[in-house]
Amino acid sequence: MKNLNLDKQILFNFLIFFFPISFLVGRAIVELLLFVFFVTTLFYCKKWKDYFFDKNYITILLSLYYLSVFFSTYINIEILGQTTDQNLLLKSLINFRYVIYIVSIWFVFQEIKLDKRFFLITIFVYLIFLVDGYFQFFTGENLLGYNMAGGRITSIFKDEYIFGSYIQKVIPIMITLFFLTFKKNITDKSIYFLLVLVLSTVIILLSGDRAAILLFSFFLAISFIFIKSYRKVFLINLLLSGVILFSIVNFGVGKNLAALDARYNPSSKTNAHYKQTITSHPIFKHIPRDYIGHFLVVKEMTKDNIYFGKGIKSFRFMCRGKLGNLYPVDGGVCSTHPHNYYLQSLSAAGLFGLFFLSSIFVLISIKMLNIFFGLFKKETQNELMIVSTITVFVYLWPLIPTGNFFSNWIAGFKCFALGLFLFINSKFNSEKNK
Repeated sequence: MKNLNLDKQILFNFLIFFFPISFLVGRAIVELLLFVFFVTTLFYCKKWKDYFFDKNYITILLSLYYLSVFFSTYINIEILGQTTDQNLLLKSLINFRYVIYIVSIWFVFQEIKLDKRFFLITIFVYLIFLVDGYFQFFTGENLLGYNMAGGRITSIFKDEYIFGSYIQKVIPIMITLFFLTFKKNITDKSIYFLLVLVLSTVIILLSGDRAAILLFSFFLAISFIFIKSYRKVFLINLLLSGVILFSIVNFGVGKNLAALDARYNPSSKTNAHYKQTITSHPIFKHIPRDYIGHFLVVKEMTKDNIYFGKGIKSFRFMCRGKLGNLYPVDGGVCSTHPHNYYLQSLSAAGLFGLFFLSSIFVLISIKMLNIFFGLFKKETQNELMIVSTITVFVYLWPLIPTGNFFSNWIAGFKCFALGLFLFINSKFNSEKNK
């Protein structure tokens, strides 16, 4: 019995700490680990309903969200079936697995006794990943010989521009796990925390991934305001990162500085085209033309079914599927998805889907406001609760270009962040009620 419990804890620690770095291996491994989370929970958990009906209503709202996407796909399946050979009804149905994965991750956190050794292994692997990124920046190719793609750091991801996005998504999770693992010994580990933070901040700014940089900076800014005990660390990170970046640019080292200038310089030819707008309205003045074009396409798509939308992947296949562009509009720009979770929800499930997803963000925002007002009170706040809430808040921030909400890469991060948040929230409430 003792050996069985030991094996259980080893498995749980492996799942929790390997998951954040599994994205470096590939999407199939991410999906496999999520499935193992589910099977493990199925074997050990006896009270599923305690997790599905959480007091935050997040699992319920997310279930209703996926239900609305499935229903929308079902009522539009005739036209969707003519635009692609993919089984979109099945794809919309299996999205429900993400709710189960969230519950499974929550349960594993509930049962686990965190082993610091697993966390240190995770950090070690992550540091190798960062070193690989720096090596590619300074030499033009990474440790495996992969060249930069389009003048941007890609590291292990080869020709995919997700290097910066991975850092932006994984650092909040790493920080939460750091707080959760070391608890009372956090202040003794500040120097290591700072090292990882500085290395991550510098390389993400050199990655050329603008959306990831904005979200990462947003996360750091909120964390500086909300996490009192680590304000000095975040401030030192800002200063050190600034000095390092200034030195890199000033001495002209690095193989993609010209590409970075083209991406960051507002007067460059790249941005001159990127910033061309198709309307003179002041609201859209500073929004790149592609994103306005996506918005115009979604607006046109939902005109004849604003409440239920057009179903999963409708933006992609009704815009450039086998039947061509079914919703031509002046200035419209087609793509694989609208590059915004909320626009994608509107196209896939109409106002109902948008309402359910927005409701989750509103609930998290209310928690953020409660934390903010608590800063002005004398009572001590739970910083573990704060950092997990900030993580989900930034993940769901609506005013930024994003990836595909239904991809298992994006969903994997969200499942882990929400499962971790629900665990910490339930733990915090239990301790508060004692």
